[in-house]
Amino acid sequence: MDSHFEPEAEERIKALESQVSMLQEKNYFLESELKAIDVERTKYQMIADFAQDWELWIDPKANFVWVSPSSNDLTGYTPDEYFKNPGLFYELIYKEDEQKVRHSIHDSINFMQIGQSVEFRILTKTKQLRWCEMNSKAVFDKRGLYLGQRCSVRDITRLKSALGHIREITDTHMLEIKAKQRYRDEMAGKDRELVSSMIMIAQKNEIVSYVRKNLSVIRTTLPVPMQQKVTVMLEKIEAHQRLQLFNWEDFKYHFEKVHQGFFSRLKERFPKLTIKDQRLCAYLHLGLSTKELAGILNITAESAEIGRIRLRKKLGLTRTQNLNTFFQEV
Repeated sequence: MDSHFEPEAEERIKALESQVSMLQEKNYFLESELKAIDVERTKYQMIADFAQDWELWIDPKANFVWVSPSSNDLTGYTPDEYFKNPGLFYELIYKEDEQKVRHSIHDSINFMQIGQSVEFRILTKTKQLRWCEMNSKAVFDKRGLYLGQRCSVRDITRLKSALGHIREITDTHMLEIKAKQRYRDEMAGKDRELVSSMIMIAQKNEIVSYVRKNLSVIRTTLPVPMQQKVTVMLEKIEAHQRLQLFNWEDFKYHFEKVHQGFFSRLKERFPKLTIKDQRLCAYLHLGLSTKELAGILNITAESAEIGRIRLRKKLGLTRTQNLNTFFQEV
């Protein structure tokens, strides 16, 4: 009987040994896989635990499934405190921003918004103001089952401060631009007043010159007694015209009030310019035409144009350089 069962027992032992060997091999591979999984889990845990941003996992019912330890760095509260008090997250948010954040999370969970981003303010455990930006992304398992939203909350307080500083600088710059524009407008207004007064002088001189010329012609046709009277009138007219030096000084005073330092800068750059040249420079700076210059200076238009040409040579200007533009830069 023993001899009958001995071969059968040996077969069974061999089969069991083979199964044990296979189980040992499977166990080895399972242990290897578990070690690999544990290594990967450790890596992911390290990444999650030491993430710079505050990471949140919110399920489809808007419950907090996971909160990263970095919540403590940003808010002063640990993950356990959020799980013990599910409403803590919203309690930190400024009341003015709370509804905005709630709507953002609701819309993200229900796929009403994809890649939602929202900025909001919080008060930390130590009552410090922090500006935050939260970005959301849908989470699925390997089978495609929707697990909720992963939200990353970033501290953007420094960025907001920098932008505020930039806006402050920009506002200051805009105020400076507006102030300069007002100054230019005032300058232009005063220049217009000066030009108007100069044109009035030119018109008056033109009329005076016309009267003097015609009186000189008429005088020769009159009786001697009348000639004497006309001569007296002409002498008075000539005396009045000689007083134009006073008008120039008066103009110069007002011109310097508007364009401070113009004549000193002009003299420094071109020391050989005469008083007559400086006067012409001021008139040209105001953009007076050749005809207007002729009327102011009591000369012909041809003489005024010759004066412009001579002045260009003294200033060393080329043919392509505009005389009026040149004086705007003095």
